[in-house]
Amino acid sequence: MRNVTRLKTRKDRLREDQAEQVRQALLPFLSNPDFDQDALGRVIITVNRLTIPEPGTTEPFVMIRPAQNAAVVDWLEANSKRPMKAMRVWALLFDHLMPHTGQIMLTREEIAEKVGVTPDHVSTIMRELVCFGAILTERQKVSGMRGPGFVRYFMNKHVAEVGSRATQDELALIPKPGTKLEIVQGGKV
Repeated sequence: MRNVTRLKTRKDRLREDQAEQVRQALLPFLSNPDFDQDALGRVIITVNRLTIPEPGTTEPFVMIRPAQNAAVVDWLEANSKRPMKAMRVWALLFDHLMPHTGQIMLTREEIAEKVGVTPDHVSTIMRELVCFGAILTERQKVSGMRGPGFVRYFMNKHVAEVGSRATQDELALIPKPGTKLEIVQGGKV
């Protein structure tokens, strides 16, 4: 049996090398609390999207069992105020995850625009996903801003695991989200 190998052009290799240089240049900023982590995450996601490898390679990936995905979809269908839009939001989230942390790198306004709902509807859908346990939240206090701060969303690692081919040294530089779980009654938002 013979293997089929996809040949890369010089332009492909150059693009991958440049993307890797950008990633390496950004790594020191991942552990700097003064740096805007959301902006950094968006840059990394954009670079990754521009250099997406062929299926089956070891670039950033998301692993989810079909049963896990079906459980979330079934729950949304039965419990969401907007089940079809909620399922579209759920599907959209997988394309915008920060490797290694699972942070969802879209604002509610961006999600609303992509799915065709209002930002308030996105907030409701995200609360539903949090209530079910598919995603987790973390509040980040912003100096000078009143209130509890803004919410960061993360894919629950028990539902879907996010990863890439980074080295252990690179992984050590990436801040891990503080998981704060609370008991909620299922089906109530």
